[in-house]
Formats: sequence, C-alpha cells, structure tokens
Amino acid sequence: MISFEVVTQTWQEMSQTPTHQASELVEQMSQEQPVALSFLLHLEDLPFDQYERELIFYIGMVVWQIMKRSGRQLYKVTRKKMRRAEESNVELLEQLASSDEADFIETIQLLLADCPEPEVLRYIVEAIMEEQDDPDEPGFRDEYKGLAFLHLKILLDAFVSSLGPRPRTVA
Repeated sequence: MISFEVVTQTWQEMSQTPTHQASELVEQMSQEQPVALSFLLHLEDLPFDQYERELIFYIGMVVWQIMKRSGRQLYKVTRKKMRRAEESNVELLEQLASSDEADFIETIQLLLADCPEPEVLRYIVEAIMEEQDDPDEPGFRDEYKGLAFLHLKILLDAFVSSLGPRPRTVA
C-alpha cells in the first residue's frame, strides 16, 4: 500500500514541475502507459469544460507518478484492464449520478474503506473537492465532481490491476 507520505511528496514534486518538463512527462507516459494516457486525453464525449479536462489530466498524471512509486512494479495498463475497470464502476456511476453532495461524501468514505490504495484515492477526492483560491481557476463545477471522480477512479483501478511483483535483478 502506498503511504500518505509518498502521495504527498509526489503531488508536491508534480506541482513544482516546470512547464517545459510537462511535455517530457507526457511523452514518457505515452511510452510507458499509452492506454492510460489515451483514457485521460479522450474526454470530449463528457460534459467537462476545458479547465476541468486539464485538471483531470493533471490529477491523472499525478496518480500515474504515485503508482510508479508503489512497492510493486507498475506494468502497462492494457485495453482489457481499462475496460474491466470501466465496467466495474458502472454501478458507481449510477449512484453518483443521482446523489447529492452528502451522498457523494458517504459513497467516497465507503470506497476509501475498501480501496487497495486508499491514500491515492484520498488524493483524488481532495484534488477534486479542493476550493480554488484564484477566482480565475474555478475548479470543478459541483454537478461534475462525481463524474470527474469516477473517471479518475477508473484510471486508478486500472493502475492497481496492473501492479505486480518487481522483477528480480540478477547480480
């Protein structure tokens, strides 16, 4: 299980990444996790505005970096694993679509209790629910927080299903 410290340290490092290195990270992800990158980039069918799409992409990149620091090896997410993660979250989508903020919070608390990577899921929740200090950065609109959460939870589930033992190194 990934610790709170690893999650916090990774998030802080990512928040300080210079703009010119961001494109290098995207290129690295296209090599290491092409299916996950594609999932993050294809949001046009969802009702997010440009700012929300960029936030989802950024949070997804942070989650990827956190998962790489797991004590286990992060293998490539396959289309099959991504599809399984989507299918396993259909019921959650239905719950979140018809819930108010109190129900949303209760659902999240239940998910945190059962999640194999609760600190990573907690980071996702906090990043989505975070109030923006800058009025030019509106954050997520309330009606789309649940959908953003679901999208990122699917990504996390796909990453979790792609963790395995680290290969042994031969001396």
